Amino acid sequence: MSFFVEIITPGQVICSKEVASVVVNSTMGELEILPEHRPLVAILETGSTRLKFFDGSTETIATSSGILNLENDRAVLVVEEAVNVHELRVISSVEEAKLLAKNALKMAVARGNLEQAELARLEAKVRAELNKKLKK
Repeated sequence: MSFFVEIITPGQVICSKEVASVVVNSTMGELEILPEHRPLVAILETGSTRLKFFDGSTETIATSSGILNLENDRAVLVVEEAVNVHELRVISSVEEAKLLAKNALKMAVARGNLEQAELARLEAKVRAELNKKLKK
């Protein structure tokens, strides 16, 4: 048995997926909602929303406060903001890579020997580090 979860912000639909269950943070505490749950309206608190899939995998979405409306095996979360936690990690990795690149460039300029070959080597190193972080 399954049901659908939609997470909606004022700007867009963040996700619309079929899941085995969903775990939300509400003013009543943490709730795990399974298929065939009775209709429910709940106030959501800022926290993480965990989607659990049939293959055992999970997806975590950071959500702000909002409202949950559950009926007919469809959970709709209307929140102010939502971001997939994986995307947060990617954003963090990109910011870290940019900082590394900026520092490497400053060092090369300070040494006074920034040649095209050195710049290409530094760019390749930053790309390689970024690719490693994105694969995690």
